[in-house]
Formats: sequence, structure tokens, C-alpha cells
Amino acid sequence: MCGRFARFTSIEKIIDYYKIDEVLNISQPSYNITPSSDILAIIKEQKKRKLRTFKWGFVPSWNLNLKPVINARIETLKQKPYFKKSIHNKTLIIADGFFEWKDKQPYYIYRKDKKPMLFGGIYDNDTCAIITTTPNRKISQIHDRMPLIVLENFIEEFFKSEDFLNFSIDEEILDFCKVSKAINNPKNNYKELINCI
Repeated sequence: MCGRFARFTSIEKIIDYYKIDEVLNISQPSYNITPSSDILAIIKEQKKRKLRTFKWGFVPSWNLNLKPVINARIETLKQKPYFKKSIHNKTLIIADGFFEWKDKQPYYIYRKDKKPMLFGGIYDNDTCAIITTTPNRKISQIHDRMPLIVLENFIEEFFKSEDFLNFSIDEEILDFCKVSKAINNPKNNYKELINCI
């Protein structure tokens, strides 16, 4: 699963890098994004890439009393009644890296080239969930799930496909390192949280 991530790349760089056509609203950068936070994402409407925010924790509009879900497994996404009415509501969530834990030790996972990454997501109204998949060999050393990462040259394919494609990411693109357990506290939010130890 993915339960914590970071996004600190500036809005200006995101607009340029992902060729954003319109900015609807934005969220503040954070080194410790937790469930229920406002997160920054890309949607596709009227053939335009639009930047907007969602609350991280998908709640279907047909029953707002249901418990928010932060992750959706790609293998069962289309079968779950929870997501059925939102199956065409795709989004790409912007991150600079994400955190996973192994034996209570947190790790920070990021792109070697230090560019931001995109997590496949599904949304309803103002809420969304991150789509997860099986990890590549490198990430499997830490965890048995990872976010569905969509590289920039597959953005259009992600949005155009009628299905949720299980994009695979070359393990050489990602790297990881141990980080301070200070990340465990949701109140902590500073650059040093992603420093390797």
C-alpha cells in the first residue's frame, strides 16, 4: 500500500513539466502527506490537462457515510462495488517520492533522476485513492505493494484507455534509502525527513 508520500516540486515546474493547460486549484507542498490531506493531481477534461486538488481518501458519492479508502488494488478495482460508478474518473497524483516501512524502519522511495512521479488514481467528487500494484523486484525488498507509477510518456495512454493499465516501471528508475523515524509523526513536515541515514 501507499500510506505516506511527499510533494515539494514547485507548481511552476509541474505546469511546465507535465504540460498543464489549466490550473483549477493547488495544494501546499509537503514532505509528509498523510491520508485526508489535500493532494495535487492531474485530470483530463475537454482534451485539456488540468491541475486540481483532491482529499486523499476516496468516498463514493452514492454513500458519503462510507469509510474513506486511500488505496485501490488494480487487480480488483473494476470488481469492487465501492468504485464501480467512478471507474472512468482517472487522475494522476503528483509526488516526489513515497514512504514504506519494513520491520518498523521507514524507507523513502524516489526517482534516481530526482524528477517528480505520477501515481495512477481514481476519484469521486473531491476525494481520491491511489491505485496500487505488485512491486518491481527492487521495491519488493521493502514491501509487497507499490503505487501504480505512470511515466510522463504514458500520460495520454493512461487517460485514453478504457481500462486501468498495469504500467510497469523499470526498477532502475527508482531508488530507496532508510530515513528517520521522525516521518512516523504526521505533525512532522520538513525537508530532512527525506534525507538518507
